[in-house]
Amino acid sequence: MKRVFVIGLLLAAVLSWVPVHAVESVFEQKSVQAREAYDQGDYAQALAYYRELQLKGLAGAELYYNLGNTAFKLGKLGQAIAYYRWALRRDPSDADIFYNLEYARQQVKRPEDKTGPISRWVLKVFNRFSGQTITLGAWGAYVLFCVCLGGIILTNRKKHFWQWAASIVSALFLILAVWAAVRITVERQVRWGVVVNNQVEARNGPGKEYQVGFIVPEGREVRILGQDKEWQAIGLSPEGFKGWIQRTEVWEDR
Repeated sequence: MKRVFVIGLLLAAVLSWVPVHAVESVFEQKSVQAREAYDQGDYAQALAYYRELQLKGLAGAELYYNLGNTAFKLGKLGQAIAYYRWALRRDPSDADIFYNLEYARQQVKRPEDKTGPISRWVLKVFNRFSGQTITLGAWGAYVLFCVCLGGIILTNRKKHFWQWAASIVSALFLILAVWAAVRITVERQVRWGVVVNNQVEARNGPGKEYQVGFIVPEGREVRILGQDKEWQAIGLSPEGFKGWIQRTEVWEDR
């Protein structure tokens, strides 16, 4: 009886492993085909392979990064920026994703930026790291602060050094904690999307019967303000424009 039970467990393990292994093989095969098509300059086919992987549930930073590169090669600027944004949300520390996203953004027609260099730098740094990453930094600063307190309590000769270090680390912790709180609030409350069609007409209401208010270029990142059936309300910053475009014309962050 015990032998039958053991054989049954082994058989179940093998049967459960085979489908998983088969799925992994399919993913690997499609990845290889996509890379080969990309290297050969067949970007349309590469994009099709990568999208197959996306539909099968392989939605990681690497896949979205490859989708962004391929879409950019095909001149699909809006889709490329959307894919880069999705990739960066999954891996905020990846310098290649950040660089490609910034490069793609430079190709988008935008109004003249009247902000000063310091303001642009602060905004760039603020958006560079996710709330989760900043929270981890704040946690690390808190651990260092506890170490400094231990140094103050346990040592006498270098007490002034530990006090000085604790002051600096506590200030760093407060800055990171406030930064993380603001960043997480923005991430949760503000919805962003990317216009993926060329010269999209933003109307004054959710329907084609409404007058066109302004034109949104492809690749422009917009705030999602609301939704009415097949239409989405968007906002442009820094212009302050608000209008309605069809949902198919904007890809929301995911």
